[in-house]
Amino acid sequence: MKNYDYHRPAEKVLLDSYRKQNRNKNHLLFLAVALTVGAIFCMISFAYGKIQVDIQKHIRTDGMTVSTYLENGTEEMAGQLHTLSYIAETGKEKFAGKLFDQMIKYCDCVVADETAFETMLCPAYTQIVGTYPKQENEIMLSTKTLAYLGISEPKVGMELKLDFYWNDLFQTKGTGQQTFQLSGYFTEYQNQGASSSIAFLSEKKLKESGAGWNPCRILLKPEKDSVSGIQMEQQLQEDIRLKEGQRIVSMDSAAYRAVEGMLGSYGFAALFSFLILLCMFLFIYNILNLSLGKDLQQYGLMEVIGVQQHQIIQVMFRQILEVVLKGSLAGVAIGSLVVLGILPSVIEKLYLGQAEELEGISFYQPVFFLIAILPVAMTLGVVILLVKQKIKVLSPLECMNYGTGNVAEKKQTKKKKAVFQSFGNKPEVYLARRYLFYNKKAFFITMISLTIGCGLALGSSVIVKGVDLQNQFIKEPDFQIRITQEACRTLMETSPDTENMVFFPKEFLENIKQTAGNSLQDETKIQGFYPIIGKQGRDSIKLLNDGETVPTVIQKISSSEKEKLQEFLKEQEITAEWETFAHENGTILLHDHRVSEYAEERALEQLGNTIEVYDLVPVGTDMSDRLSETLVNCGHLDITKEGFPELELCWDGRNTNLLLVTEETFETLSENLTPQTFEMSFSVEKEQESGCKNRLKGMLQTENMEFQSENGYAGQLNLFQMESRSDLLLKEQEYIQTSRLLLLAISGCLIFIGIMNFLNVRVTDMLLRKKECAIMNRVGMTRKQLQRMFLAEGMFTWLLLSVLLVTTGTLLTGGIGWYMKTKISYFVFYYPLKEMAGMLLLLLAVSLVTPGILYRRVLVKNK
Repeated sequence: MKNYDYHRPAEKVLLDSYRKQNRNKNHLLFLAVALTVGAIFCMISFAYGKIQVDIQKHIRTDGMTVSTYLENGTEEMAGQLHTLSYIAETGKEKFAGKLFDQMIKYCDCVVADETAFETMLCPAYTQIVGTYPKQENEIMLSTKTLAYLGISEPKVGMELKLDFYWNDLFQTKGTGQQTFQLSGYFTEYQNQGASSSIAFLSEKKLKESGAGWNPCRILLKPEKDSVSGIQMEQQLQEDIRLKEGQRIVSMDSAAYRAVEGMLGSYGFAALFSFLILLCMFLFIYNILNLSLGKDLQQYGLMEVIGVQQHQIIQVMFRQILEVVLKGSLAGVAIGSLVVLGILPSVIEKLYLGQAEELEGISFYQPVFFLIAILPVAMTLGVVILLVKQKIKVLSPLECMNYGTGNVAEKKQTKKKKAVFQSFGNKPEVYLARRYLFYNKKAFFITMISLTIGCGLALGSSVIVKGVDLQNQFIKEPDFQIRITQEACRTLMETSPDTENMVFFPKEFLENIKQTAGNSLQDETKIQGFYPIIGKQGRDSIKLLNDGETVPTVIQKISSSEKEKLQEFLKEQEITAEWETFAHENGTILLHDHRVSEYAEERALEQLGNTIEVYDLVPVGTDMSDRLSETLVNCGHLDITKEGFPELELCWDGRNTNLLLVTEETFETLSENLTPQTFEMSFSVEKEQESGCKNRLKGMLQTENMEFQSENGYAGQLNLFQMESRSDLLLKEQEYIQTSRLLLLAISGCLIFIGIMNFLNVRVTDMLLRKKECAIMNRVGMTRKQLQRMFLAEGMFTWLLLSVLLVTTGTLLTGGIGWYMKTKISYFVFYYPLKEMAGMLLLLLAVSLVTPGILYRRVLVKNK
């Protein structure tokens, strides 16, 4: 007592004493807080990193940051749209002209205003050198176009002689071969398989030619990325009045698709995040709740010796706050170390190797720490309010006897005595069961916490496997060989001999089959006709935006695809003449969102009208003496509509007017129209794939070279194009690996938290009963019996958790799988049997090993 400072405040004395008395509990609380903050920060950062990777990928694939625009708009409408509260920015983009080589288009020329180029187009490009064109003779080209021109080392300011023509045929000023000055160049990623690209012209050239912005494409950037494309389109249709020829194109934003591709939707992402935070909250609350009885006994003793209630609460608050702050700082350090040290390097090495580094993305966001600390702060507040309420309600004596008084008052019945005796020489098993179920509220909270934590871990493993992009390629055939849209269009416009022309010769089809040999499997073809539309029926085509400028193709669908289409029409309650389509010479016009709101009523009026089609003939042929076939318009259908069935469509149905017909109608039309094969797909045996791919590539190269030499087309114009599943997987390998790694890291954090939650519950429970163990040891219980008692408690908990995971966990994972399947077409459900077995084995190991280790190192040491 010599060195005791009698001038120290009472609160300080109590705080030091309380800290010393609860040293073990504080260590566990510190560990729990550090793990919670660190794990939540890591999970949020890795999820953020995955979403940012996907956003960047979608933006580069789209060629722009926005996913909503108004086609054929005016400058006046751009100003009106900018005033809407849910539109953040507007930009103008005009497809003004084209660059030609021997009458073959190889590049679209675009004029964009400053906002459109800087904020909506630039982020989709990389390796941007130079500036946007300002002078009339300046042009900015992509590296693809420069490579087409044979320029491998471009320099800003170099002169280029190019053939340029405006899109408006009546605009002749500034057309033909002219000298341009290269103001800059860039690398683009949109339509990498296509031969054409994009170039930028100056606004000055647009004005000097006598043309203006009207009509132009108005790019719209919404205030919130969480709004779906359908919701944005509906909102715009309510607020603006469209004129004839105008249409709103609105897809889900890059951010929306990134979240959807990871967790199905923003709503499910919010629910999943809430459950994770709830799990973390219960993780910490468990430790404090298990010690509540002991703490109240201490607070009751303090009141008896004269300590006031506000002093007790102050001591408790300061003690918990001290542990929470230290744990939070430790969690911040752990999270920062992981995120700063691992996440950027992993993504930069694995993602988009061909697109250089990710530009403008910072994966370390300090604001995520506030989210990570949220469940800790909430737990602190709940516990303080709970203790404060208990102290106010209970007398000091009741606080001192809290947790034991009720037992003393209860009389031991003969039935309970018989139960004890039924355990024979193993009273520790009876005591374990009695203690576990004594405080039912605490036990209930414990089981909820463990079930949610482990269930989320299993659910995350289901999501990780299900959204793997490799699943998208599982359904794809090994090889897809198709004729290119550019070649077909060029042949129709320039070839003098198109009568009875067959794009995909039967001899070449047979050569492909012979190359595949006996290993040929699952062969399918996309067949139809490449017709000329007569006068009757042009009105149905004109209703589609750009209907007369894009190719029109008749395509046959199989009976199974017909059933899918019929089911879709019924579910969506879409008006169509199905009986005519299914049993007569009917056709359904498919388009990629090219019927404007203005033309929807007129499209319904076209139902039942005939569409006249002719076989291929050279341009300028008199059609009056040609034999025609007629089809009946059975309805227009948008392939971008949500829930549209998966159909094998010619050129994926993009930039094409597709007239669907049944197999029976196809056979009837074949009498007077030349059947075409647009695509052939098949698979081969795995060991034959590599050799078959090399042979097919050689065959296609030979065919394309013959096509180019016979027709005098440029070397970049190919008739055939092949996609192999192995090449697609190789191309996406880096992205797939990165996505897997990030998702596995998130899943791993959840699994780790689930195991640590179970461990902390068991350890906390045993440490808080240190004095009880000493008393039981003195009254005759041996060390082995005490260990078996704790072991029995752990086994009871583990068995109940196993039952809950097998039942509730199965329902949870099944529900997640069902929901994700409705949102992501390529999602594949895998029951997490291995993950569940592995987790339960780890938890079993914790139950078996912990009692012995803890008894030797802590309980015996501190008796």
